[in-house]
Amino acid sequence: MHKNIIAMAVATGGFLMAGGAAATCANIIDVMTERPYTLNINDSTVGRCASVNESTAQGFIDALKTTRLTGLFPGANSNTDGISAQASFNSLLVNLHFQPSSPQLSFVIPELGINEAFNGRTRDESLDKLEDYLKNNNVIGRIMNYQAKHSPFSPITGQGGLIPTTVASDFGSSFLDVATNVAAPAALAKEASQDGKAGNLLQVGLNYGSGKINSTNTKFLSIPLSYTFRNDIDPRRQLVLQLPITYSDIGGAKSIQAGFGLAYRIPMSDRWTLTPGIKYSFVGSEDLATVAGLYSATIGSAYIIPMTGFDIAIGNMLGIYKTGKFSSGDYAFNPDITTTGMRNGIMLLQPVTIKGSKMSLEYSFIDTRYFGDKPFADNSQEIGITLGTNKSAFSARSFVRAGLGYAHSKSGNTWKMNFGYWF
Repeated sequence: MHKNIIAMAVATGGFLMAGGAAATCANIIDVMTERPYTLNINDSTVGRCASVNESTAQGFIDALKTTRLTGLFPGANSNTDGISAQASFNSLLVNLHFQPSSPQLSFVIPELGINEAFNGRTRDESLDKLEDYLKNNNVIGRIMNYQAKHSPFSPITGQGGLIPTTVASDFGSSFLDVATNVAAPAALAKEASQDGKAGNLLQVGLNYGSGKINSTNTKFLSIPLSYTFRNDIDPRRQLVLQLPITYSDIGGAKSIQAGFGLAYRIPMSDRWTLTPGIKYSFVGSEDLATVAGLYSATIGSAYIIPMTGFDIAIGNMLGIYKTGKFSSGDYAFNPDITTTGMRNGIMLLQPVTIKGSKMSLEYSFIDTRYFGDKPFADNSQEIGITLGTNKSAFSARSFVRAGLGYAHSKSGNTWKMNFGYWF
């Protein structure tokens, strides 16, 4: 995976072995958020420019390698011509330049304050010096940090990215999945438990989302897995082990996320429950040249207000999310992102009877905001409706939930479907 990161960061020897159709190059600034990877290649000796546009790092590299520079620009010489490349590396502008008849490589990333020159005996040797520079200066980490703050395609903070997905999962564990599951009179615990045992619960689920980032289609598929240990004396006290897994596809660029977390639900009163939690999560995307780990610590609250004919549930969560150092082969980098996520929601719970079965309709509104190192989309809003069966804190019986949702943010809009089964 790090090879793709390096290859994209330098636009590799690709602009010496460039491919794609010859074209009049558009201003790269105008297309930086349309596709993750865009490269304008200019040969000043023959006076021509060509562009390559791709959704994935690997696709971009493959396109760059399809034909040699002389095939793209007739009469060109990759060792002596004046060659410049202007790349949008997932919304980060990177400039590279070889002067005519010179092996010196200029490497500039304006937004990061990087302006370096590499002098090898040949142009290939200059490229090797650039790779050594990237290995030892955390440039890759700084690139991912910039993308997280400025790119809607970032696998860390973009639509369906690691941090938004983890924040949503943490909030679900402390509120959405248990709004009526924990808050109940403690006096019912002993009476409702069976043979002194409340019974534990295994959760399996399936969440699907579909939307757009500009003209790029996005799809997300999550499998939330968890196991809940319920205290025999007071089943409202619950230790939850979490193992969420998420797959995303952004215009053909695929990412995989996974995590492991612990949360503990503590009843503060008959109506109020607090849920502290910790989690380690991971995202890997060869297509988007990103790999990162994430540590998080959260505190969530669920408060129930009984009304006539329905209940109102109020959920709040505050969490700290920090990326860690990642090593792969000769490369070590850290995106160095620390952000505070705050997610607040309100839910109306309405009892209904369907074919003789007592069920609950849940209408929700959720607002999410970030502080500190803000992502590209620093806030989002979501509405949802869910139909569920019994989820009493004291019952050992299974329960199920299924629903629809719609989320809006600066990155784009997403339709969601969710299903969960506890048994």
